[in-house]
Amino acid sequence: MRAKVVFYDEKTGRVIEEVDRGVFIGRNPYVDKGFAKFFVAFLLDILADPEFGQGAWRLLCYIATKLDYDSLEVFLFPDRVAKEMGVSRRSIYRWLDVLLRKGVLEKRATHLYRLQPYTIVK
Repeated sequence: MRAKVVFYDEKTGRVIEEVDRGVFIGRNPYVDKGFAKFFVAFLLDILADPEFGQGAWRLLCYIATKLDYDSLEVFLFPDRVAKEMGVSRRSIYRWLDVLLRKGVLEKRATHLYRLQPYTIVK
């Protein structure tokens, strides 16, 4: 399988090197911690789905900032998430329900969720 790997400078975001070769294994040491990629097909599905509103998208972006990219798992405590996002706890539960029903998230345990691997990469 061929892949194009792009290394970015952490401070400027400029491209340092582009490599076109086989599968890249391991972590990219140049990736900024505040940077994540969503798969285009996934984004197109979200945009085409009227039930997947702005709130669920906001929560998904929040999850991307807290995600453990090795396991794709995240702990979500509704009170804390609501406070950090400046919304009600009820909104968080409503948006979580959308993400769970759409198959974007999978509940693993109390407050522990796993993001499906077809959605995002680091």
